[in-house]
Amino acid sequence: MLRVKFSNLFDNYVEKQVAYQAESYAAAAGERLDLELKSLAGISSGISANMSHFEPMLATLEDPNGNYYYGVIALNGKIVYSGDTTHIDASHFKGVSESFHGVKSISYSKGIGLMFSAPVYSGKNIKYVLFRMYKEDAVVRIFGVQSYGGRGYATLRDARDSIIIKSSNDSLGTDLLWGEEGFLAVRDKLRAGLNVSISAATHLDVRGVEYYYFIAELKLPGVALTGVVPEREVASEKDDISFLIIWVFGLLIFMFTIAMLYVVLSEKKARENKELLREKENAESASKAKSIFLANMSHEIRTPINGILGMDSMLLKECKDENLRDYALNIQSAGQTLLSLINDILDISKIESGKMEILPVTYSVFTVLNDCYNMVAIRAHDKNLELKMDISPDIPSALFGDEVRIRQVVNNLLSNAVKYTNEGSVTLSVWTEKIDVDPMQGDNTSRVDLFIQVKDTGIGIRERDREKLFRDFVRLDEKRNRNIEGTGLGLNLTKQLVDMMGGFISVDSVYGEGSTFKVHLKQQVSDETPLGDFEKLYKQHVNVVDAAHERFEAPEAKILVVDDVQMNLKVFAGLLKDTKIQIDTAINGADALELIQSKRYDVIFLDHMMPVMDGIEAFRRMKKLEKNPNVITPVVMLTANAVSDARNGYMDEGFSDYMAKPIREEVLLATLKKFLSKDLVKVLHEEKSEEKNCDSAEAVDAMPQVDLSEMLDTATGLAYCMNDKKFYKEMLDEYVKSEKTSELKEYFEKGDFEYYRITVHSIKSTSLTIGAVKVYEDAKALEMACKEGNLDFVKQNHELFMEEYRSLIRGIQVGCSNLG
Repeated sequence: MLRVKFSNLFDNYVEKQVAYQAESYAAAAGERLDLELKSLAGISSGISANMSHFEPMLATLEDPNGNYYYGVIALNGKIVYSGDTTHIDASHFKGVSESFHGVKSISYSKGIGLMFSAPVYSGKNIKYVLFRMYKEDAVVRIFGVQSYGGRGYATLRDARDSIIIKSSNDSLGTDLLWGEEGFLAVRDKLRAGLNVSISAATHLDVRGVEYYYFIAELKLPGVALTGVVPEREVASEKDDISFLIIWVFGLLIFMFTIAMLYVVLSEKKARENKELLREKENAESASKAKSIFLANMSHEIRTPINGILGMDSMLLKECKDENLRDYALNIQSAGQTLLSLINDILDISKIESGKMEILPVTYSVFTVLNDCYNMVAIRAHDKNLELKMDISPDIPSALFGDEVRIRQVVNNLLSNAVKYTNEGSVTLSVWTEKIDVDPMQGDNTSRVDLFIQVKDTGIGIRERDREKLFRDFVRLDEKRNRNIEGTGLGLNLTKQLVDMMGGFISVDSVYGEGSTFKVHLKQQVSDETPLGDFEKLYKQHVNVVDAAHERFEAPEAKILVVDDVQMNLKVFAGLLKDTKIQIDTAINGADALELIQSKRYDVIFLDHMMPVMDGIEAFRRMKKLEKNPNVITPVVMLTANAVSDARNGYMDEGFSDYMAKPIREEVLLATLKKFLSKDLVKVLHEEKSEEKNCDSAEAVDAMPQVDLSEMLDTATGLAYCMNDKKFYKEMLDEYVKSEKTSELKEYFEKGDFEYYRITVHSIKSTSLTIGAVKVYEDAKALEMACKEGNLDFVKQNHELFMEEYRSLIRGIQVGCSNLG
């Protein structure tokens, strides 16, 4: 019984395989016929296009082998041009009639041959039929289907079962197989199979002999391949396979018995391992609890630290007593060290919990390196160490990567080097190597290998301690380094960050002589312009900052500030409050043009991305105004896109200068001093500000305290607000008033991603102004995705960003409302 079931299953399997094989034969035959038709149709099209080329085109049909005849048939059925085909009667081929109805056709006439025909047009009407007829003895040789190595029988037939091309094997084409007992008995079954597939097969016993009949459609309408093959040719091993299946089934039963025995023994082993599993779960639970505890404690500790640093910044700004300033500087240094430690702990917790993400953006290489240098320069100077910057001038000025994490890696390596070096030097070397791109792969993105190397002349690392170097909470040579601050988290965090960015970190060290740490990262190039001389760029930057330290007033000066974000206008006014400059504002380029025509300004500040009319368009129209009192007025572009290619574009456009957003006080003051007439500027000497003595510390205590450190980096926000807490509170209020959730939602639902980009750009700059660094980074990522047309990224991250933005707004509302 089992063997019979297997035999039936095997028959069904063989039928499917025969049908698949028939499909393959049909496809090959169809390609040959289709190629012939296309060739003939191409010639007929050439004749139709230009009847004067009639004879030259027909000459291409000549057959040197004598396999076919060719010619042209008129509507009356007469051959008007032929290559030795005058004895052919067109009425023998039904395809001629079909071609006169505009169809390319194939038709067969027994004893004569196989004809391919195609219509020849004169204008929109069919005038002739072009044909090529293969002789009877050549048809099978050229177009016949060889099935199963010549052991099967296969023909091509039309919709009426008339033979178009005979089989090359006539031994099976007998009445026995194709008469009432044969093909006619299974034809309906095969045709029914074509209703659900393009091929079908079935088997039939014909007088004690098993045969497999098959059929498959060709791509040519109405043409099908039909045939038959003896069972012995396709299923000769049927009995052997049935026996093999039964043998395998018995083997499976035996193996199942063995498996059951194994399960019984495994249960006993599992009971023994249960205690070990419980201990493993306890360890994992403890590790998870540790990560949660560290994350919570990090956030809790950051709250008072940010408050202390903010108040201390006010002391440094207002107080002139040297002793108290020294105390304040010590508080600032210790607070920053503690905050750095807390940030490391928080980052380790994020990585362990899988919440740390790499967020690539376009960043300025100089800005990152300049910030890293400034972060460690004072500490190096205090230890009498030489801090060297070996920066290749050929580095691209802007790259695409995670700016925050790259800065963190460099800062960690530099801080570590200074910490463990007592004399000598610390050298930061940075260079790039271009990665060759294969244009054949369709990716023309410019990429480089970025190398960051920090070398010191410090205490070095023992060979046996190398493997412990990147573990967390591990400090090497503890006895020797007991007086050096730290927890052993920095290098562990650095390695994990480098790994997350797909890079590598290595170390070479000689104990007692120093160490060299080297990081290798792959980065996309955003701006090919070479960085140039780092030292020269650094001095230019320092000059801008130094110029801003010299306070001034300019009550007669008039400036125009154009920005679509009300909060940015308020920041501008707040930063210039002490200068007494007269400030007019506009929220788009169109409003600005009206003011520009009616009033002369000393400086105009124009934002780039605005609705209605952006800054570039407004500037171009301003230059074309007939009545314009501001023809020679300096115009400064306000932009969040401060990489070199954007800067060069603004300068080429004709702007006098540009300023990166968020606006920093020292840069704004330096820019104004650069463009304001000297007779408008009154420099304030330091003696005048002595009236602001340390009594102002009392005002610090009275200023509002907002516990928002979970969402805000208040130290960053205060820095953008001149370390003025009242002004910072005003900026928080303004941020809430100008929230843009409804606009962002509307543009996203409409699919208006240009205005979506402008709106998220606005959120980006205002968020950094208040210290909402995470919202700033995520908004920047969405803006870049819109700019690059990566709408999939926008759609995947829109809702997450909206929830994050709403949470920030709610948090600020609650925090500020508690102030009364």
